[in-house]
Amino acid sequence: MAEAAVGALILQIASSFTSEVGKSLWSLTKEEASMLASLEDDMKDISKELKMIQAVMKKIDPFIPDDAPAAVWVEEVREAVYEIEDIIDEFTYLLTEKQHRGFLNKTLHPRKNIHARHGIAMRLKKIKGMIKDISERRIRYDVRVSGEGLSSSDTKNRPEDISPFFKNETDVVGMKDEKEMLISWLTDENVKCMEISVCGMGGAGKTTLVAQVYKSTQIVNDFECRAWVTISKTYDRDDVLRRIIKELFHEKKDVIPQGIDKMDSRRLAEKLRECLEHKRYLIILDDVWDVELWFAIMDVFLVNTNKRRIMFTTRDGEIASSLASSNRVLKIEPLKSEKAWELFCNIAFRGYLEPMCPQELWSSAKTFVDKCNGLPLAIVTLGGLLYSKHSVEEWCNILKSLNDLLNSNSSVRERLTNILMFSFHDLPHYLKNCFLYCSAFPEDYEIKRERIIRLWVAEGFVEERGETTMEEVAEEYLQKLILKNMLIVTETSVLGGFKACRMHDVVREVAISISKKQNFCMRLETRSPSDKSRRLSIDKVNNTNGTAPLGKMNHLRSLLVFTPNITDQIHFNINEISSFRLLRVLDLEGAHIEGKLDAVGDLFNLRFLSLSNTNVSVLPKSFRKLHNLQTLDLSLSELNELPSWVLKLPSLRHFLIDQLWGPTKISPGDIWVSKDLQTLSGIESNSEVVRQVGYLTQLRSFRIEDVRDSDGKVLCASIKKMTFLRHLHVESTGPLGLETLDPPLLLQKLWLSGRLQGLPRWLSSLANLRELALSNSKLSEDPLPFLKSLPNLVSLDLLDAYDGEELFFQLNAFTSLKVLELAYLSQLRQITIEERAMPSLKLLFLSGCSELKTLPQGIEHLTTLQKLHLWNVSEELLERMRGQGVDRPKINHIPTVSHYGPSSDGEWKEEMLSSALS
Repeated sequence: MAEAAVGALILQIASSFTSEVGKSLWSLTKEEASMLASLEDDMKDISKELKMIQAVMKKIDPFIPDDAPAAVWVEEVREAVYEIEDIIDEFTYLLTEKQHRGFLNKTLHPRKNIHARHGIAMRLKKIKGMIKDISERRIRYDVRVSGEGLSSSDTKNRPEDISPFFKNETDVVGMKDEKEMLISWLTDENVKCMEISVCGMGGAGKTTLVAQVYKSTQIVNDFECRAWVTISKTYDRDDVLRRIIKELFHEKKDVIPQGIDKMDSRRLAEKLRECLEHKRYLIILDDVWDVELWFAIMDVFLVNTNKRRIMFTTRDGEIASSLASSNRVLKIEPLKSEKAWELFCNIAFRGYLEPMCPQELWSSAKTFVDKCNGLPLAIVTLGGLLYSKHSVEEWCNILKSLNDLLNSNSSVRERLTNILMFSFHDLPHYLKNCFLYCSAFPEDYEIKRERIIRLWVAEGFVEERGETTMEEVAEEYLQKLILKNMLIVTETSVLGGFKACRMHDVVREVAISISKKQNFCMRLETRSPSDKSRRLSIDKVNNTNGTAPLGKMNHLRSLLVFTPNITDQIHFNINEISSFRLLRVLDLEGAHIEGKLDAVGDLFNLRFLSLSNTNVSVLPKSFRKLHNLQTLDLSLSELNELPSWVLKLPSLRHFLIDQLWGPTKISPGDIWVSKDLQTLSGIESNSEVVRQVGYLTQLRSFRIEDVRDSDGKVLCASIKKMTFLRHLHVESTGPLGLETLDPPLLLQKLWLSGRLQGLPRWLSSLANLRELALSNSKLSEDPLPFLKSLPNLVSLDLLDAYDGEELFFQLNAFTSLKVLELAYLSQLRQITIEERAMPSLKLLFLSGCSELKTLPQGIEHLTTLQKLHLWNVSEELLERMRGQGVDRPKINHIPTVSHYGPSSDGEWKEEMLSSALS
């Protein structure tokens, strides 16, 4: 609805316009000041009128026909809002441009800006009249409003938890039998090769069920190689093979072969056969739309194998039958009523001691469940919507609204779509834009948390809230969309938070339809996008040269490019960017950029610029004009020098330069003035840099490389000023002189790479520390007695950090630890674990400890351990664990035990050592 656009505009008027007015008053002439005062009055009047319009729009039935008077009126509001947004951006530019122009320009062109501002003033007067007329036309059109409308209530005062339907560690509600059947087919040793199909309509829970099976301990232990690939409607054979290979290596946590993105069809097929030959493997092909896909790639899987399983998911029953071996089709039926009720209660009443429906809501809840027809996606979406509602009245209002939408004559798919549409319209206005923005990402794309948060902030979707940063507010928004089951968590961190999410494909289809209707976002397909669209997403180019054809899209706010691989790399002519004057977001990650970047410097409105993994080698001086730039991502680019003015950009909040192909040295310059900088990642140290970072007092995440011992004290003094710092990563090729550091108390993640004479005393004071990694430390004394008292430590990595022969985990030590990695401890011969040490440990990694000949003594005390992963350890240690080895009983309680290392033929292989395979 246009309500979200109105809300965003009101927020923009309140923040952007007024703040720039205050900054500019000192530099205005009397004539300009008078005009500015008039403009400010006009904006206040427009803002008041917009608030009234927004209040009315909240109560308009969101499901009115497109040709109804109310729908026409809403469209008029949206067009006016977009026009005002353009005016504000252009006017803000004129104000800030005057501040940053040199004296000569101010002297030679005084009238130019007056005329430009006068033109904007006239446009604003016209818009002001239009807004008034729109308000009056509501009455003339007889735009009726309901008594309450959708409540759009917020998720407050309820325990927060991720939807149990999508949690990895729990069984899918109501699908226990289906899960057991799939596992039995997959593990059947009487059949060497098998193709299995799982079919059901969109939202039936196919992918969720198969994901549970794929990640189950039985399947992980049974197959040496596994890969999961989602298939798009317009698949490419080479791309599918390439992604399967990458997934095989990713699952083993192995390095992906170099040059894979440039391999042709023949080499890809050879490489995949090489990976699978003589292996037990499982390949999941998710969301298949065409049987031709399998016929195009099946020859690659005709290799000498110990066990082969290919599993397909599809919405089409005929395709499922065509692809599967005889009688190996599992059709997902709607949940039975009792299981549908259980799932609904788990969502709508989650966080309670028992997810039970209160008596006063019982009747309404039963009706809601019945209307979902047993479809899991409908149930979790409706449950997520009702999760934030507390009163009987709210439930009755929603039920009344849904009754007409979910009538008995509508199909199950229509009901699902209407429930998803209803859930969207129930979102608070500030979440609607955030939700729609996620539809710009390709199907099944894993959206990284930091990336989407920075994009939302750049777009102006996030409110400023006192001392809370906009990034923290945006993270709250993201959590709310997840709680409402509008987004699905795909990756979590050891700290318990989420790192990535995605849209369910059916939810995305609904979001795309809304986006197109509102000109919110368009995808570059075979035809040229609408010139009215505010955002453009490019993930495929249908021409021979791979160049994205762009028209004149003068209103564009975001341009996002998604390149799957080097072979299908999108070529972007940067010279076309000059027509996108109002652009806020330019995300060219992975694209091949043609032309010079100078034109980007003229994008006065730009807030987010990603040149990550591109061929960019030089930053032009015109970038100095990007006074509004908040995020600059240069990671994995070909940049060879960082000009000093980068850290003088006044609005910069996040600067990423990790893993550059060339050196990351920054040229000498004046004092850095990016006082709002929160992320500085990958900068190379020198005596000037370690001093200058002390000015960056708002940093939350800081990574610095090649720190010299002589610069240690200065760096410590600078870090002391970073009172908000949460993540610190310091690397040195020599001694790491950080003894004098007085660390920020809020520090949660710490990575120290470099030689240490001993552990710094200040380390024990970090009560909030949750992740610690020590690399190349070469400590002579056991560090564990010193570290055991850290109360909240969840993850500990010791990587070539200790030169001693024994590590001793004492009684009641490391009570919060969940992940432990011991790697490249070349002298380590014995690990002792006392009872009740590490009582919460889930993952244990032992890597490259060549002198370790026995398992940790006391490993049987680790009753919570879920996975023991060994990497390139001694053959003596492995023999004690295999078959009837003497250490075998010590690991029988661990669900997954695996080793990855060189085999007798010299090839690196994964060996499953779990008791399930003994």
